[in-house]
Amino acid sequence: MSSHHFVKEDQEPALVIAQAEAIPFAVVQELLEWSPTVIVLEHALPAVLLWGIKMDVVICQQKNIDQHIQLLNDQAPVKILSHSEEENPLLTALYFLIAGKYRAVNVLGVGHETIAPFTPKLDVVTFYENKRWLYARHGKFEKWLIKGKQISLPEKIKSKEGLDEHGVAVHDGTVKVISDVPFWIGEEI
Repeated sequence: MSSHHFVKEDQEPALVIAQAEAIPFAVVQELLEWSPTVIVLEHALPAVLLWGIKMDVVICQQKNIDQHIQLLNDQAPVKILSHSEEENPLLTALYFLIAGKYRAVNVLGVGHETIAPFTPKLDVVTFYENKRWLYARHGKFEKWLIKGKQISLPEKIKSKEGLDEHGVAVHDGTVKVISDVPFWIGEEI
């Protein structure tokens, strides 16, 4: 590797896996390159165990803690956080990140509408239904795309460059989307 990037502890986006099948494993491997904190929700645990990756935190129902301690013996050290049956385990994961002063998170298998309340505290990218959804907190999105690549645009935008009315890149190059308010933008994986 010729570039020299230094990433301080916990500055890379954490990875919350709510649904292991949300994206191809090859994309998951890219997200794991910088060794993020990996948080797995109980529902996704069987599939993630098959991946053979190191997990840092597992979130499960209180009644299942003992069985998971046994199951995760090879993962030590691993934190096991519990929630009641009525609570959403995703909220437990996100509050854990906020309390730990994380700045960013990638979430697998959760729609951006569910994550939206956390965007003031976390930079969020969510992978859902074969799309990567990015929250443009400052009302600006800029990225190099190949001609023909389509993105899902927000309804209210101020201007766009390099895209047709359907959000398709008209040529290879940088596209820009600007809005007066923050917005979500989706990109096919």
